[in-house]
Amino acid sequence: MRYSGRGWVSSIWGVQKTRYRKEVRAPGLAPTANEDSPILWNASAALTAIEGIAIYAATTRGLEESGTAPSFAANANLTLPALRTRQVEAGVRWTLAKDVKLITGLFDVRRPYFELDTDNVFRVLGDVKHQGAEISLTAKPVAGLNVVAGAVLMRPRVTGEAVEQGRLGERPLGRVGTTLDLRIDYQPPAFDGLSVDLGINYTGDRAARIDNTLFIPERAIIDLGTRYRFKLGRTPAVLRAQIANLTNTFGWNVTGGGGFQFIASRRFNLSLSADF
Repeated sequence: MRYSGRGWVSSIWGVQKTRYRKEVRAPGLAPTANEDSPILWNASAALTAIEGIAIYAATTRGLEESGTAPSFAANANLTLPALRTRQVEAGVRWTLAKDVKLITGLFDVRRPYFELDTDNVFRVLGDVKHQGAEISLTAKPVAGLNVVAGAVLMRPRVTGEAVEQGRLGERPLGRVGTTLDLRIDYQPPAFDGLSVDLGINYTGDRAARIDNTLFIPERAIIDLGTRYRFKLGRTPAVLRAQIANLTNTFGWNVTGGGGFQFIASRRFNLSLSADF
């Protein structure tokens, strides 16, 4: 349902009844299944009384797929129940100038926390909440130059009996508290069809064990690339070249259940795409 009043305030809200069922059949194993039928709802509102500024707020109750227990768990391949999630957010969208836009917001997202327990069973160990702020800025400072910068600063925390008993640390496995991202794309006016782009992504440290006795350190990844737009006869085409992980930074990612996977090393990518 939608409501608009006086042209500067609007709201949307809705309610739905959902029926969910998932069944997994793995070779040599008995099938496992889970089902749920919650009532979900959402509501949002926006205020645009001041030109160039929009204030918004929203809340949602959702249902998310949670997959199956990992193969190395005692309950491997068991179908996990869908996650009932709660989310609240509010923020401001501000047009600072014709080609400069700023978005800032606060958020609070909560859901059940599945992880590998001390008895090697993959189960719900509590609730995880992600509270924090996000900010993004898009700008075109000069002709041909596009800049997109963003940051997420949050405090991911796990709560519940397992944390109180010391079996589980407060930091959820593999979750990053600080993420900074910068993307720059430049199209030189003198070279029609050519553009150069730079990407820098920074991520803070992350817990690598459920008891928080091991952490993966912070890292920054730099990508450098170029595009050339041209025509193959009458067909528009793009030639793309990129050096990913320019500084050959080494690091690890954490997968569900405490597994480790190293990030891709420096590499050169070349591709040609065309619209026929």
